[in-house]
Amino acid sequence: MMDRGLTRRAALTLLTGAPLAGCVSAGTRAQFEAPGGRAAAPFRHGVASGDARGTRVILWTRVSAAGNPGAVAVDWEVSRTPNFGSLAASGRLVTDAARDWTVKVDAEGLSPGTVYHYRFRLGEHVSPVGRTRTLPDAGTRRLRLAVVSCAHLSHGYFNVYDHIAREAAFDAVIHLGDYLYSQAPGAFAGAPDEMAGRRHQPPHEAKTLADYRTRHAQYKEDTSLQALHAAHPVYAIWDDHEIANDASRGGAPGHHGDGAAWQVRQAAALQAYHEWMPVRDAGEDLAERYKTIRFGDFATLCKLETRASARDESLGFGAMAARTAEPDGIAAVRAVFADPGREKLGAAQLSQLRAAFDAAGEGWLILANPTLMAPVKTPDVRPYLSYEALRELKTRWKDAGGFLAAAEHGLPLLPDSWDGYIAERERLFAAIHGARRGDVLVLTGDTHSWWVNELSAAGGAPVGVELAASSVSAPSALGAGLIGERARDLSLLITRDNPAVRYVSGESHGYIDLELEGADGMARYVAVETANAPGYRAWQQAAFRLKRHAGRLDVSRPRGLGLKQRFLF
Repeated sequence: MMDRGLTRRAALTLLTGAPLAGCVSAGTRAQFEAPGGRAAAPFRHGVASGDARGTRVILWTRVSAAGNPGAVAVDWEVSRTPNFGSLAASGRLVTDAARDWTVKVDAEGLSPGTVYHYRFRLGEHVSPVGRTRTLPDAGTRRLRLAVVSCAHLSHGYFNVYDHIAREAAFDAVIHLGDYLYSQAPGAFAGAPDEMAGRRHQPPHEAKTLADYRTRHAQYKEDTSLQALHAAHPVYAIWDDHEIANDASRGGAPGHHGDGAAWQVRQAAALQAYHEWMPVRDAGEDLAERYKTIRFGDFATLCKLETRASARDESLGFGAMAARTAEPDGIAAVRAVFADPGREKLGAAQLSQLRAAFDAAGEGWLILANPTLMAPVKTPDVRPYLSYEALRELKTRWKDAGGFLAAAEHGLPLLPDSWDGYIAERERLFAAIHGARRGDVLVLTGDTHSWWVNELSAAGGAPVGVELAASSVSAPSALGAGLIGERARDLSLLITRDNPAVRYVSGESHGYIDLELEGADGMARYVAVETANAPGYRAWQQAAFRLKRHAGRLDVSRPRGLGLKQRFLF
C-alpha cells in the first residue's frame, strides 16, 4: 500500500506551475422544480414527524388562527393508507398561546418498522397529509438515511430539502444542526448579498422567546422544508445558530449581557425549538437533547448535544489573533485547546454514551455530531497569496488575522470544532474503545463543506470514519462565493497537510445519501447546482464505499473525484 504521508509530500509539486483546480466528475444532472404553494391556513406551517420509537412517533403541526382564539382543540389521525380508510391511532390535543399554538402528539400503539400516514383536523379544515415510519425491531439488515445541516433562509432556496422529499426510499432524515439561523440580516461575514423576499424575520438577531418563535415560523413556511417534513421523519439535534453564533453553555460572542441574561436567552431558544420541532420532550432540562435511536439491532444512532448543556467557551479566530500577538501567545493558545478541563459533552452525557455504546451490540454505531471531529490544522496559505489577495481577504473578513496566524503556526482550521476540545475528544474516543469499537461512523454538519475523514485516538488506535455533509444553503468558506477561484486550491492544501483528511470540498450545496446493508455501506454526496433559484439540477458529486471488518471501518473506492483529489485521497 502506498504511504499516504509520502504522497502528500509529493503533492507539494502540485502547488507550483498550473493552478490546483482539478476536474470534478459529475454524474447525470436531473432538473427539478421546487413545489410552488404553501399549505393553507390554519395549517400553513405544514406537518412534521420524528423521534420515533418502535410503537410510537412524534407528530407535529401548528394552528394559525386569526386573532386570539384562546385554547384550540385539534384532532389527529394516523393510518396505514393515505386515504385514511381505517385508523391505526387517533386523538385530540388542546393547544394555546402558552405553546405558541403548536401541536405535538406522541402517537402510540403503532407497529414497528411500518410506514404510516397522518393528518390533523380543526373543524372543517384538514392539514396536508404527512408520511412517517416507526423504528424497526430485530431482523432489519438495511438502512437508508438522508443527512443534512445548515439551512440559511436568506442565502438560498432549500432545493436540497426538495430533492430529499422526492425520494421515498429514505427511512429517516438526520438533521445535524443549524436548522435555522438566529443572526441579524447581513450578519454572515463575507457572504454574498441576502435574497430579497427571504430576509429574516424579525429583522434583527433573535434574542427573546417571541423572536425565536417568529424565526421558526418563517422557516416552517418554506415550501421545500414543508415537503421534506411531510415526506420523512426527521431526527434533529441543534448546533449553535438555533441559539446564537458560537454559543456555549455560558454565552456567545455576540451576546451582550451577564450570565443570567444568557440563561434566559438560551432557555427561550430551546423552548421555541421544542415547540416548533418534531422532537420528543427532553424533560425538565431542555438542554439535555442527547438521545439514542435504535434501528432494531442493525444500527444505533446517538445524537450528541455539544452546545447548551456542558460546552465551554470556544476560541475563535478573532480571539486567536489577539492572543497570538502576545508574548508566548502561540503556546497559550495551544494550551487552551489541550486543557483537560475543557468540556464539550460533559460527564453526564459521556456516561449515557458509554451505556449506549455498550448496548449497541454488533450493529452499526453512528454518531450524529454537529461539529467536525477530525483534527484539521490550518494549511500555510501565505506563500500562495499575493499581496492583493491578502489585502482583499483582510477587507472581506474581520477575523482574517487570526486565520493567518493559525496558518503560520499550524493551529486548528476550525477552532469551534472538536479541535478546540482535544481532551474531551479523547474521552469520547476512550468511551468508544471501552465498548471494544473501532468502527464508528460519525455524521457531521456545521462546516458547509463535504468531508471524508479517518478518526484515530491520540495513540493511533482506529476509531472510525467521519462523513460531513455540505450545507443546504449556507455559504461555504471553501466555496467560490466567499474566496473565489482559489477555493479548490485551499481544499487540496487542507487534504495534503492533514493525515486524517481524505477528501474535502466546498464546491456545492447538498446532502449525504447514506445506504447501509449488512457490513457494507455507500455514501453518496448528492449536490444541487444552485440554491439561488427554485429550479435546480442535482447530481452525485462524489461517492465512497464503507466496509466494517475486523473491528475497523474502512472508506474506499471514491467516485467523482478529480485527478488531484483522487491522488490525495
